[in-house]
Formats: sequence, structure tokens, C-alpha cells
Amino acid sequence: MKWRWGLSEVGSRSRYTPVMLWFCTPDERPVRFIGIHCDQRSETYELLVLYPDGSEEAERFDDASAMVDAAKRLGRDLASRGWEPCPTAAPEARRES
Repeated sequence: MKWRWGLSEVGSRSRYTPVMLWFCTPDERPVRFIGIHCDQRSETYELLVLYPDGSEEAERFDDASAMVDAAKRLGRDLASRGWEPCPTAAPEARRES
């Protein structure tokens, strides 16, 4: 399973693009979805998980690579439980709050 993460090295600094990854249970009816949103918030990075019941869980990281590692671990865990990545994994446009 290969995902495109929004982290790329530019010179000595890194540039980050937010990403939203979706996992689903395509063989279940109704189909359920879990979203993993990775974003930079001020001086920290945030991993936000959106569960099928509407609940959310957030974790903050000091650097992007730690957040990406956590998201990859979560993705592997979901895959081992039968969740499949949806083909919607693409960078999203940054929204100003």
C-alpha cells in the first residue's frame, strides 16, 4: 500500500501540503469511512482522525516526519483490520481559518 504524503524537502527547510486520506469497508453495507487528516497548525503538525460514528481524535507533533510516521502506522493498523484505502488520497487546498 503506497500513499502520497504531503511532505517534500526544499533545500534545508521542508514544505508541507495538507493531506486527507480515507479508508473504507467496501464489503460492508452500509460502507463505513475513516478519515486521516494531516496538517500543519502554526508551529506544530496535527493528525486528526475522523471515525464513522462522527467522533474525532487529534494528536499534535513537533515535526512533520513524526506525524507522517504516526499516520503510516495508523494506516497499516487499519489495513490489518480489513479497512482499505480509498482512491481519494490527494493533497487538499489549504483553507484559511
